[in-house]
Amino acid sequence: MSDGSDLRKRNAERTREAILAAAQDVFSTTPYGEASLKEITHRAGANPALVSRYFGSKEKLFEEALSGALDVGMLTSVPRDRFGEAIAELFTTPSQTRINPLPMLIFSAANKETQAIAVALLHKKIMQPLERWIGGADAAARAAEIMAVSTGFFTFQLILPLQPFQGRADEGVRQWLARSLQAIIDG
Repeated sequence: MSDGSDLRKRNAERTREAILAAAQDVFSTTPYGEASLKEITHRAGANPALVSRYFGSKEKLFEEALSGALDVGMLTSVPRDRFGEAIAELFTTPSQTRINPLPMLIFSAANKETQAIAVALLHKKIMQPLERWIGGADAAARAAEIMAVSTGFFTFQLILPLQPFQGRADEGVRQWLARSLQAIIDG
């Protein structure tokens, strides 16, 4: 039999996770400066004061939201000989369950503090592991090229939408993306 403190702990963790999920959604669709804690907590069904309690500040909430969305495994779990095709498929197939961290990274650039957070997380959670996975003397440059192509694609798909990039991008764009990414991996 559990006591009331176990129930409160589980409820607090659920509330914290709901706020974090809502923050990922809001920060991936709204620039940081326009994203409001009121909107985030409304989506989470939580009291705005709980952001301070669980995260300390809007910046810390952003940091945890972005950190949780950055997953290098999406890039490094595919076979090298199919890297371009697999990542192009991932990028061009809309997902209702996966938070895309690239808009969060791009939207963070307008704020000096969130830009610093984003760069540090990007380096630690994506660039360093990707460089190790790629290997070789030029691994850092190739990892940066992958990020440049990926960020460019998502900029014109989600933030400055160009028709060929929208939704499930047309076949020509998908093939270009696959070839471009594969060429980087192949060196």
